[in-house]
Amino acid sequence: MFGGVEAFFDTSAYLPHGVCLFWRPEILTLHIVSDVLTGLSYYSIPVALLYFVVKRRDVAFTWIVWLFAAFILACGTTHFFSLWTLWYPDYAVEGIVKALTAMVSVLTAVALWVQMPKALALPSATQLADANGALQREIEIRRQAELRYASFFNNLAEGLFVVTVTPDGDFAFDTLNPAHARATGIDPETIRGRLVREAVPQETAEAVIERYSACVAAGGPIDYEETLDLPVGRRTWHTVLVPVRGEDGRVVQILGSSRDITDRKRLQEELVQTSKLATLGTLAAGMAHEMSQPLNIIRIWAENALSRLRDGDTDTTRLDKVLTIMSEQAERMGRIIDHMRTFSRRDGATQRFDPAASVRSSVELVSNQFALENIEVVSDVPAIDCVTRGRPLQLEQVLVNLLSNARDAILEWRADPDGSPAAGRIAVNMRCDMTAGRATITITDDGGGIDPDILPRIFDPFFTTKEVGKGSGLGLSIGYGIIDSMGGRIDAANVDHGDGSRGVRFTITVPVSHPSVQDVERAHA
Repeated sequence: MFGGVEAFFDTSAYLPHGVCLFWRPEILTLHIVSDVLTGLSYYSIPVALLYFVVKRRDVAFTWIVWLFAAFILACGTTHFFSLWTLWYPDYAVEGIVKALTAMVSVLTAVALWVQMPKALALPSATQLADANGALQREIEIRRQAELRYASFFNNLAEGLFVVTVTPDGDFAFDTLNPAHARATGIDPETIRGRLVREAVPQETAEAVIERYSACVAAGGPIDYEETLDLPVGRRTWHTVLVPVRGEDGRVVQILGSSRDITDRKRLQEELVQTSKLATLGTLAAGMAHEMSQPLNIIRIWAENALSRLRDGDTDTTRLDKVLTIMSEQAERMGRIIDHMRTFSRRDGATQRFDPAASVRSSVELVSNQFALENIEVVSDVPAIDCVTRGRPLQLEQVLVNLLSNARDAILEWRADPDGSPAAGRIAVNMRCDMTAGRATITITDDGGGIDPDILPRIFDPFFTTKEVGKGSGLGLSIGYGIIDSMGGRIDAANVDHGDGSRGVRFTITVPVSHPSVQDVERAHA
């Protein structure tokens, strides 16, 4: 074996290649210079290719570049061996170098043809230039759009703000536009990137975080009214929140718009208060009569007792009876006065309260007066443990206004030809469905009903079916707004009673929930 290898590499039987050139200097020089320059060039090309690949990590088909470098390096080596064999006949070694060069050449050629479709799919310089130009145009379009949106955001008179929803479900301020900054007195730079609970007072943070959580849970726009303590003072806002989802479908931001409605709410409350006082004015005559009754009783019994005392009759048993009656009547008058005072005062902030209490109070306020006009008020309000959010006196105001309208309708519809009122009936019912989360209050009269053509318009402002001077047309409109602010609704429909009479049924629906421990304690207090 070793003999065969030695024989393969044995050069004693060969002559150097220079002999074939007769050692002519001019031919030797030509071969030497050509092979040296070609070999050096071949050796420099792989170095340049490798340098290019190292510097440009984004080059496609890098492994082919390395294969080309090996191929060119092998070709350069064959040229240097051609010089070597001019003087040394190592043709076996030269053959091995050429064989290795052939192998690398074949691999390079095969790889090149296999990768040719992919190479042809690479964009040309012209295509890259066109794509780059299109990209630059798109960037410019987007930049212009961003400038327009930024101008819209910064110059809009309505307050806008952006809240970021963190991965753990917390909320952080992103930015707010100049209009909102001016309206709230908050500097955008002081809150940017800060958690809501760290950027604003605790009470305000709890209020807005509750709304932000509701928006995320709803997965869609929500709008509401809220009153907040801010650097500019206590203001009321109408706010709309819109969730923004990321690529994974999770809500990542909340876009909000807020409008300061403090002045409008103040005017609305003034209108509500005026309507409330007008309702009291409408009931004034009946209240005066109701007040005169206990006053007359007190006066009669006091005169009777005084007369007996002057005659020397000091029967203690009778005096005890007289004073007890007078005390009961005085207490009755006190309750009436307290109720009138409570009903006429301005409403406070929204709170959680029992709607059944407002129903009972409104019935108690008018039932005795309506009885003087031969109108019976029948109520069915069971003891129900449920609460709603709003202003209890405003709900009572809506109910009293509906009861007064029912009385007016009955007096007009059932009046005898001689002008004396006939008997009428108003039914007040309340039911609470905790499963559905709503309470339903109905007021049904037998006052003849409303013309179906005008029934859809009765909640419009300034629309009234009464004669000129007997109604402003604002009562039902104000009542509609009060119920709507509680998240409820009010509807009206004509009804036919079993006895052949007909009337109107007003249905009020408000959201309710189970009372908390604090609500129960407040009710007992």
